[in-house]
Amino acid sequence: MTDRLLEGRTAIITGAGRGLGKSMAEGLAAYGAKIALVDLEEDILAAAVSDVEAAGGQGCALPVTCDVTDRDRAEAAIQTTIDTFGGFDILINDAAMGPQFFTDNFTADTPKFWEVDIDLWHRVLTVNAHGPQLMSTVSAPHLLDSGWGRIINVTTSLDTMYLKGCGAYGPSKAALEANTRIMAQDLDGTGVTANVLIPGGPANTRMIPEATGFDREELVQPGAMQAPICWLCSTDADDINNMRFIAALWDESLPPQERIAAAGAPIAWAQIGSIAKRPSSWADAER
Repeated sequence: MTDRLLEGRTAIITGAGRGLGKSMAEGLAAYGAKIALVDLEEDILAAAVSDVEAAGGQGCALPVTCDVTDRDRAEAAIQTTIDTFGGFDILINDAAMGPQFFTDNFTADTPKFWEVDIDLWHRVLTVNAHGPQLMSTVSAPHLLDSGWGRIINVTTSLDTMYLKGCGAYGPSKAALEANTRIMAQDLDGTGVTANVLIPGGPANTRMIPEATGFDREELVQPGAMQAPICWLCSTDADDINNMRFIAALWDESLPPQERIAAAGAPIAWAQIGSIAKRPSSWADAER
């Protein structure tokens, strides 16, 4: 039986009705966490709750229908979770609109940026970048009050951020990546951390249309997210902040520090270094 290392913890996972979000919910539940599954479709949520409870036990999962871009509904989702489970400790922002909204096959059919419906572009940016900001904003006071917590954002591979033909998907994930670094800096020293977890390649979800012709077995399977997300949500990762982890490179057979080195790196583009010319007063203030 799986050690229930997350007993007593509660996670809110957006986009939890299917794909990566549902898989992470199952993994965390198996380790003893309570899970509020947030999604838009009630029937999809109902099926997901059944699977999560199969992994973690009856009553461990709560379906919450919510649009993550609506502040009132976001606040209600958090309050419902607290009322049901007595609090919450972990926010995982996985809800997203993928490249399939712009093209049926992003390997062959790559619409130009001026050919993309501008309202759709804005909606994807709103869901993928504003949604996590909103959920994190309304969650932060609760996490900070308890002195321990996690914000984990699912972005994408760096080269996917500028993959042509995918409309706002890549840019919206780049925005979330940069914003997570800001979150991590603001949370430093509070006991709450902000990190990024990505699959590390095209994942076997509905975001990869069948028309691409990819062998589904060669894609990153959603289950790859389970081991790293469970570790990030444990006390073993208390000192991990401002990091991005690639699930496909996470190797449980390695000692922890080797595992972190193999799959982890700083969030965003820190390896480029600062190339901006800053006023001396700004530099002095950062010391």
